[in-house]
Amino acid sequence: MSTIRELAKRTGVDRSEVSKLLDSLREKGWAKALRSDGAGIIRWGLTDVGRRILPPAIPDGYASVGGHEAQVIAVAAREFYLSNGWFFALARQDSEMPRRVDCVAYDYDSGRAVAVEVESSGHVIRDHPEQVKKHMLEISPFDEVHFWAYGTAAERIMVLRSEMRPEDQDKVKVIRVKRDSTV
Repeated sequence: MSTIRELAKRTGVDRSEVSKLLDSLREKGWAKALRSDGAGIIRWGLTDVGRRILPPAIPDGYASVGGHEAQVIAVAAREFYLSNGWFFALARQDSEMPRRVDCVAYDYDSGRAVAVEVESSGHVIRDHPEQVKKHMLEISPFDEVHFWAYGTAAERIMVLRSEMRPEDQDKVKVIRVKRDSTV
């Protein structure tokens, strides 16, 4: 939930342009005015449809992938895929689905569908390394799976990847994120 002023400051886009964009998103049913304070300042937010279509730009929008560390990594992944012209979105988290991924990406140029797994350090190193390895093997219906993690966790994922058959390793990519959220 943000005001036009907050969005303009965060994005560096002129307030009148932010206002036009929000109106356009509202017309499409993707954004809505959530509440107004006594001074007439409106707080805007995404609708359910907007959240499914537009990937969040801030860590809090990725609460479904895990704690703060995972959320920050998810934003770095978002920036990477979108800046390379890919589609990127949070994946549906339905408990009845046999395989739930954190996010999905699609490379329009190559036609590759990618499962994106965002891994926190504690999850990979201490809690569930066996689950990470299981996710490496359960790629279908995707063409590849990309694991995003910080330093030591990324190194641990590489070790788990090296234990796989060579033909399976080709479908698993590990992206090491720097603490400043760059790839």
